[in-house]
Amino acid sequence: MSYEYRSNKDYFFGTLLNAAAISDTSLSSAAFTTLDSDYSSGTPGKYLPLELHDPSQGIYEIVWVVGHAAGSQTVTVVRGREGTPARAWNAGTQLVCAPTAGRDALAALASTGLPTDPHIGQRVARTNKLDVLERGSGVWAPSSGVAVASDVGPMRNGALAPDGSVILMRGGHRSGTTGANGTITVSHGAAFPNNTIASTVSVVSTGIPAVVTIVSETASTITVGFYAIASGNNVGSGVAVVFQYLSIGY
Repeated sequence: MSYEYRSNKDYFFGTLLNAAAISDTSLSSAAFTTLDSDYSSGTPGKYLPLELHDPSQGIYEIVWVVGHAAGSQTVTVVRGREGTPARAWNAGTQLVCAPTAGRDALAALASTGLPTDPHIGQRVARTNKLDVLERGSGVWAPSSGVAVASDVGPMRNGALAPDGSVILMRGGHRSGTTGANGTITVSHGAAFPNNTIASTVSVVSTGIPAVVTIVSETASTITVGFYAIASGNNVGSGVAVVFQYLSIGY
Protein backbone atom coordinates (compact mmCIF):
# COMPACT_ATOMS: atom_id res chain seq x y z
CA MET A 1 0.00 0.00 0.00
CA SER A 2 1.02 3.66 -0.27
CA TYR A 3 2.47 5.77 2.52
CA GLU A 4 4.12 2.89 4.37
CA TYR A 5 7.20 4.78 5.55
CA ARG A 6 6.94 7.97 7.59
CA SER A 7 10.05 10.14 7.50
CA ASN A 8 11.12 13.05 9.69
CA LYS A 9 13.67 15.84 9.73
CA ASP A 10 14.91 17.40 12.95
CA TYR A 11 14.50 21.13 13.49
CA PHE A 12 13.01 21.70 10.03
CA PHE A 13 10.97 24.87 9.49
CA GLY A 14 10.41 27.65 6.97
CA THR A 15 7.79 29.78 5.25
CA LEU A 16 5.89 29.49 1.98
CA LEU A 17 7.31 31.48 -0.92
CA ASN A 18 3.94 31.61 -2.69
CA ALA A 19 0.30 31.52 -1.68
CA ALA A 20 -1.33 28.06 -1.80
CA ALA A 21 -4.93 27.49 -2.84
CA ILE A 22 -6.90 24.64 -1.28
CA SER A 23 -6.51 22.53 -4.42
CA ASP A 24 -2.77 23.12 -4.92
CA THR A 25 -0.59 20.00 -4.72
CA SER A 26 2.73 21.85 -4.98
CA LEU A 27 4.24 24.08 -2.33
CA SER A 28 7.38 26.23 -2.48
CA SER A 29 9.79 27.29 0.25
CA ALA A 30 13.50 28.09 0.38
CA ALA A 31 13.71 25.54 3.20
CA PHE A 32 12.76 22.69 0.87
CA THR A 33 16.17 22.68 -0.85
CA THR A 34 17.61 20.54 1.96
CA LEU A 35 14.95 17.80 1.81
CA ASP A 36 15.57 14.26 0.60
CA SER A 37 14.66 13.27 -2.93
CA ASP A 38 13.24 9.79 -2.30
CA TYR A 39 9.72 10.70 -1.19
CA SER A 40 7.03 8.83 -3.10
CA SER A 41 3.33 7.97 -3.00
CA GLY A 42 4.03 4.63 -4.68
CA THR A 43 4.13 1.17 -3.13
CA PRO A 44 5.86 1.22 -0.78
CA GLY A 45 5.82 4.97 -0.34
CA LYS A 46 7.84 7.29 1.88
CA TYR A 47 6.49 10.66 2.94
CA LEU A 48 7.38 13.59 5.17
CA PRO A 49 4.65 15.19 7.31
CA LEU A 50 4.61 18.99 7.49
CA GLU A 51 2.33 21.31 9.43
CA LEU A 52 1.24 24.60 7.87
CA HIS A 53 -0.04 26.90 10.58
CA ASP A 54 -1.12 30.41 11.45
CA PRO A 55 -0.58 30.99 15.19
CA SER A 56 -2.54 34.24 15.12
CA GLN A 57 -5.70 32.37 14.10
CA GLY A 58 -4.96 29.04 15.76
CA ILE A 59 -5.45 27.10 12.52
CA TYR A 60 -3.28 24.48 10.87
CA GLU A 61 -3.17 21.82 8.14
CA ILE A 62 -1.05 18.69 7.94
CA VAL A 63 0.32 17.84 4.49
CA TRP A 64 2.43 14.91 3.38
CA VAL A 65 5.40 15.54 1.09
CA VAL A 66 5.39 12.74 -1.51
CA GLY A 67 7.76 14.19 -4.14
CA HIS A 68 10.88 16.35 -4.21
CA ALA A 69 13.72 16.80 -6.69
CA ALA A 70 17.15 17.21 -5.10
CA GLY A 71 17.87 20.88 -4.35
CA SER A 72 14.43 22.09 -5.45
CA GLN A 73 12.42 24.74 -3.62
CA THR A 74 9.19 22.93 -4.59
CA VAL A 75 7.61 19.78 -3.19
CA THR A 76 4.62 17.68 -4.21
CA VAL A 77 2.18 17.18 -1.35
CA VAL A 78 -1.02 15.41 -0.42
CA ARG A 79 -3.27 17.93 1.30
CA GLY A 80 -5.49 17.74 4.36
CA ARG A 81 -4.00 14.67 6.02
CA GLU A 82 -4.55 13.20 9.49
CA GLY A 83 -8.03 14.61 9.89
CA THR A 84 -7.13 18.23 9.11
CA PRO A 85 -8.93 20.29 6.46
CA ALA A 86 -7.12 21.64 3.43
CA ARG A 87 -6.96 25.44 3.64
CA ALA A 88 -5.88 28.39 1.51
CA TRP A 89 -2.57 29.77 2.79
CA ASN A 90 -0.83 33.08 2.16
CA ALA A 91 2.78 33.55 1.13
CA GLY A 92 4.86 33.68 4.29
CA THR A 93 2.80 31.03 6.08
CA GLN A 94 4.90 29.14 8.62
CA LEU A 95 5.67 25.47 8.08
CA VAL A 96 7.36 22.97 10.36
CA CYS A 97 8.12 19.25 10.56
CA ALA A 98 7.04 18.16 14.03
CA PRO A 99 5.54 15.06 15.70
CA THR A 100 1.76 14.76 15.51
CA ALA A 101 -0.41 13.30 18.24
CA GLY A 102 -2.24 10.89 15.94
CA ARG A 103 0.79 9.34 14.25
CA ASP A 104 3.99 9.92 16.23
CA ALA A 105 2.61 9.42 19.73
CA LEU A 106 0.81 6.35 21.11
CA ALA A 107 -2.70 7.17 19.91
CA ALA A 108 -5.65 5.81 21.93
CA LEU A 109 -8.27 4.55 19.46
CA ALA A 110 -11.05 1.97 19.29
CA SER A 111 -10.70 -0.89 16.81
CA THR A 112 -13.15 0.84 14.47
CA GLY A 113 -11.02 3.99 14.50
CA LEU A 114 -7.72 2.54 13.26
CA PRO A 115 -6.37 4.71 10.42
CA THR A 116 -6.80 3.43 6.89
CA ASP A 117 -3.45 4.93 5.80
CA PRO A 118 -1.07 3.78 8.58
CA HIS A 119 2.70 3.72 8.31
CA ILE A 120 4.98 0.85 9.24
CA GLY A 121 5.92 1.10 12.90
CA GLN A 122 2.84 3.10 13.92
CA ARG A 123 1.51 2.09 17.36
CA VAL A 124 -2.04 2.39 18.66
CA ALA A 125 -3.48 1.64 22.10
CA ARG A 126 -6.88 0.05 21.46
CA THR A 127 -9.33 1.41 24.00
CA ASN A 128 -11.88 -1.38 23.48
CA LYS A 129 -9.35 -4.23 23.69
CA LEU A 130 -6.88 -2.95 26.31
CA ASP A 131 -3.91 -3.81 24.10
CA VAL A 132 -1.32 -2.11 21.91
CA LEU A 133 -1.05 -2.79 18.17
CA GLU A 134 1.89 -2.03 15.91
CA ARG A 135 1.71 -1.73 12.14
CA GLY A 136 3.73 -4.12 10.03
CA SER A 137 3.67 -4.43 6.24
CA GLY A 138 -0.04 -4.64 5.48
CA VAL A 139 -1.11 -5.88 8.92
CA TRP A 140 -1.78 -4.70 12.47
CA ALA A 141 0.03 -7.01 14.92
CA PRO A 142 0.49 -7.05 18.69
CA SER A 143 3.20 -4.66 19.85
CA SER A 144 4.13 -7.25 22.47
CA GLY A 145 3.42 -10.98 22.34
CA VAL A 146 2.56 -13.14 19.35
CA ALA A 147 -1.18 -12.50 18.89
CA VAL A 148 -3.96 -10.30 20.19
CA ALA A 149 -6.09 -11.98 22.84
CA SER A 150 -9.29 -11.98 20.78
CA ASP A 151 -7.56 -13.95 18.01
CA VAL A 152 -6.73 -16.88 20.31
CA GLY A 153 -9.14 -19.74 21.01
CA PRO A 154 -10.35 -21.02 24.38
CA MET A 155 -8.46 -22.98 27.01
CA ARG A 156 -9.29 -26.56 27.96
CA ASN A 157 -11.99 -25.32 30.36
CA GLY A 158 -13.60 -23.17 27.66
CA ALA A 159 -12.47 -19.85 29.11
CA LEU A 160 -10.93 -17.20 26.87
CA ALA A 161 -7.91 -15.07 27.61
CA PRO A 162 -9.19 -11.67 28.77
CA ASP A 163 -8.92 -8.65 26.48
CA GLY A 164 -5.58 -6.99 27.03
CA SER A 165 -3.75 -10.27 27.72
CA VAL A 166 -0.27 -10.50 26.22
CA ILE A 167 -0.17 -13.79 24.30
CA LEU A 168 3.22 -15.51 24.63
CA MET A 169 4.89 -18.72 23.44
CA ARG A 170 6.99 -21.43 25.05
CA GLY A 171 8.44 -24.59 23.53
CA GLY A 172 11.43 -26.73 22.68
CA HIS A 173 12.77 -30.30 22.48
CA ARG A 174 12.60 -32.57 25.53
CA SER A 175 13.92 -36.02 26.32
CA GLY A 176 13.48 -38.31 29.32
CA THR A 177 11.74 -41.43 30.58
CA THR A 178 8.06 -41.83 31.31
CA GLY A 179 6.58 -42.10 34.77
CA ALA A 180 4.16 -44.68 36.13
CA ASN A 181 1.26 -43.57 33.93
CA GLY A 182 3.34 -43.18 30.79
CA THR A 183 3.60 -39.42 31.29
CA ILE A 184 6.29 -36.77 31.46
CA THR A 185 5.72 -33.33 32.97
CA VAL A 186 7.57 -30.50 31.24
CA SER A 187 8.33 -27.23 33.03
CA HIS A 188 8.36 -24.15 30.81
CA GLY A 189 11.65 -22.31 30.78
CA ALA A 190 9.65 -19.43 32.26
CA ALA A 191 6.09 -19.81 33.50
CA PHE A 192 3.32 -17.95 31.72
CA PRO A 193 2.12 -15.02 33.86
CA ASN A 194 -1.38 -16.51 34.08
CA ASN A 195 -1.95 -19.84 32.33
CA THR A 196 -1.14 -22.09 29.40
CA ILE A 197 -3.92 -21.80 26.82
CA ALA A 198 -3.06 -24.73 24.57
CA SER A 199 -0.11 -26.88 23.52
CA THR A 200 0.85 -29.13 20.66
CA VAL A 201 3.41 -31.95 20.83
CA SER A 202 4.99 -34.36 18.38
CA VAL A 203 7.14 -37.46 18.91
CA VAL A 204 10.74 -37.44 17.76
CA SER A 205 11.52 -40.96 19.02
CA THR A 206 10.21 -43.44 21.61
CA GLY A 207 11.43 -46.72 23.08
CA ILE A 208 8.25 -48.35 21.76
CA PRO A 209 5.92 -47.14 18.99
CA ALA A 210 3.59 -44.66 20.67
CA VAL A 211 1.22 -41.77 20.10
CA VAL A 212 1.32 -38.69 22.27
CA THR A 213 -1.27 -36.39 23.83
CA ILE A 214 -1.45 -33.42 26.18
CA VAL A 215 -2.86 -34.59 29.49
CA SER A 216 -2.98 -31.27 31.36
CA GLU A 217 -1.58 -27.74 31.44
CA THR A 218 -0.79 -25.18 34.12
CA ALA A 219 0.90 -21.79 33.90
CA SER A 220 4.28 -23.40 34.46
CA THR A 221 3.98 -26.97 33.11
CA ILE A 222 2.39 -29.30 30.60
CA THR A 223 1.97 -33.02 31.17
CA VAL A 224 2.49 -35.22 28.10
CA GLY A 225 1.11 -38.76 27.88
CA PHE A 226 2.40 -41.59 25.66
CA TYR A 227 0.19 -44.49 24.51
CA ALA A 228 1.40 -47.67 22.84
CA ILE A 229 0.16 -47.99 19.26
CA ALA A 230 -0.21 -51.77 19.55
CA SER A 231 -2.43 -51.81 22.65
CA GLY A 232 -3.75 -48.30 23.12
CA ASN A 233 -2.64 -48.39 26.75
CA ASN A 234 -0.19 -45.95 28.29
CA VAL A 235 3.38 -47.10 27.85
CA GLY A 236 4.01 -47.24 31.60
CA SER A 237 7.18 -46.16 33.31
CA GLY A 238 10.76 -46.21 32.12
CA VAL A 239 10.23 -45.71 28.39
CA ALA A 240 12.77 -43.38 26.79
CA VAL A 241 11.11 -40.62 24.75
CA VAL A 242 12.19 -37.57 22.78
CA PHE A 243 9.56 -35.03 21.70
CA GLN A 244 9.09 -31.41 20.80
CA TYR A 245 6.31 -29.11 21.96
CA LEU A 246 4.91 -25.65 21.53
CA SER A 247 2.60 -23.84 23.95
CA ILE A 248 0.76 -20.53 23.89
CA GLY A 249 -0.34 -18.80 27.05
CA TYR A 250 -0.87 -15.44 28.68
